[in-house]
Amino acid sequence: MENVVHYFWHNSQMPRTRYLIAFFLSTTVMMMASLLWHGILLNDLRNIPQPEFLFFSLWSLLYLVIGLVLTIGISQLEKNGIFILKPWFFGVLVGFFLYLIAFVLGISFKTNGAEHIVVDFLWQMIEQGIGGFLVGFVFYMARKRDQIVNPDA
Repeated sequence: MENVVHYFWHNSQMPRTRYLIAFFLSTTVMMMASLLWHGILLNDLRNIPQPEFLFFSLWSLLYLVIGLVLTIGISQLEKNGIFILKPWFFGVLVGFFLYLIAFVLGISFKTNGAEHIVVDFLWQMIEQGIGGFLVGFVFYMARKRDQIVNPDA
């Protein structure tokens, strides 16, 4: 058992592990938040114009890419010392630009009304802000773990 603990706490793979944890955690939570918003609160998933399998396959791929962008972007900002932007704010910016792209391309659930557009726009930014926060939180906890395990570094 001691060898297993030593492997996980002292292996050089740990930096890769923090990226994977941040990536999968942020992606999963953002996907669940999106399903909560569109599937339960707005109930507009019934209005998707594409076949369900195609829509959810592309939707899953999109959230994997969003999680990857957040993880890589935040880690690069952190590595280069350009961490003026907090991770959650970086996520909000990603959400802002994603919704702008979707809006300009006309990708929506065919729901009309300016109120719906504004609320959906805000939700997109909140959703990606949560993803950015989770990436930042995982990186923060990994740094604290590194300080405890290796205080001389």
